[in-house]
Amino acid sequence: MRFAHFPWRRSLATQLLCTYTAALLIMIATTVGIMWFSSLQDPGVTTQGQLRKVIGLVREKLQFDTTGALRSHAPFDPDLSWVFHHFAGDAKYRVLDPSGRVILSSNDAASALAPVGQSLDSTIEALTPDGETLVVRTERVRRGTQTYYIQVGVSKRLSAFVSELMARFRMADILRLALASVILVTIAVYFTLRRVLKPLRETSAAVSEIDAQHLSRRLSTHRLPSEFLPVVTAFNMTLDRLEKGYRVQRAFLADAAHELKTPLSLIRAQIDMDGTADRQALLQDIDRMARQVNQLLHLAEASETENYVFEPVDVAAVAEDVSDYLRRLAEHHQVYVDVRHESRVHPVEADRGALFMLLKNLVENAIQHSPAGGVVTMRVTADDLSVCDDGPGITAEDLPQLFKRFWRGPTRRNEGTGLGLSICAEIAAAHNWKISAQNTGGGAQFTLMYA
Repeated sequence: MRFAHFPWRRSLATQLLCTYTAALLIMIATTVGIMWFSSLQDPGVTTQGQLRKVIGLVREKLQFDTTGALRSHAPFDPDLSWVFHHFAGDAKYRVLDPSGRVILSSNDAASALAPVGQSLDSTIEALTPDGETLVVRTERVRRGTQTYYIQVGVSKRLSAFVSELMARFRMADILRLALASVILVTIAVYFTLRRVLKPLRETSAAVSEIDAQHLSRRLSTHRLPSEFLPVVTAFNMTLDRLEKGYRVQRAFLADAAHELKTPLSLIRAQIDMDGTADRQALLQDIDRMARQVNQLLHLAEASETENYVFEPVDVAAVAEDVSDYLRRLAEHHQVYVDVRHESRVHPVEADRGALFMLLKNLVENAIQHSPAGGVVTMRVTADDLSVCDDGPGITAEDLPQLFKRFWRGPTRRNEGTGLGLSICAEIAAAHNWKISAQNTGGGAQFTLMYA
């Protein structure tokens, strides 16, 4: 076997654990890849994005009166002002009015962030004062009827230093977080799966204890994951069918042994009687046993649904075939078999041989219970088929026993085996048909509902 030496490869817990871990590693790798890709972007674009965020911070700190006028002496929080104080040459901001006059400044400067000798230019993105490139961003702010401009500038060297420092910090944090996440998730998933799969291990142990002597046992569904409930429920239903079939087969074998025991004893007794054995009686006993064995074989065949070949069958034609087949038996009993059917009867999905056997047993039974000169009537309609006789009918206490194996009524003939109607019931069940018996006032009627 491919996985004979590595059973863990087919373990559900191992597969789920590997899936969770792989998904987590893919997520971490994707995050690191995005960060690495971002580090390869144009530094100018990255810096502009950073400046946009700084302008947002400055805008949040600005205070305006009810008319929209800026309070020029409004203090900034230390967490923002110290950066511009200690890095005065590398980080600057300005708040200007529409004419370019400085209202607030990070270093008390009186001019906008613009080339020497020029006024406010909102489109400028870089300056080079004192030989150091300063990246600049300018945005307009409106408050009521007032318009202001916020300028923020940062040197390329400071921007590069901050970007590299933050990248290293973020990379180290992500790696530590990734390692901790993998360890924690692996431990959590392991113990979770161990707890969730424990009922499955208990179910597996219970299955191993079920054998032919303990078919009545069923698997418990207590604490089972809902995903496995259909499987366990289906298995319990299979055990129900197996137990029922096993009980039926045991009862069948016991009844068969009992039925064959009597003729065998009679044959042996006849043989033991030196010179007095009745050859005709022996032949009758052998014929009776042969009939019983033949019926047993038919019953076994009818009980196996794999033996059936379903196809569209003309029920009326099968009824005519049965009538022709039993003509001699009917003539011997002086009984007439009448076949009646509607003019247009649709074919029925059935096994033709099994349907023939079912009708043969019903008609043969009706012939044997009809008086001389009686009529056995087969009626075929689009919904059912019935067989009626002119016999004495069936007593109320005998009706529930009709389809039981080896059961024979008090008026049975000696050649009967008590299996004919049981075979009919098995064939009907295999076709999902319903067979029933009732008295009509002038005899017994067996009805087969196949629609």
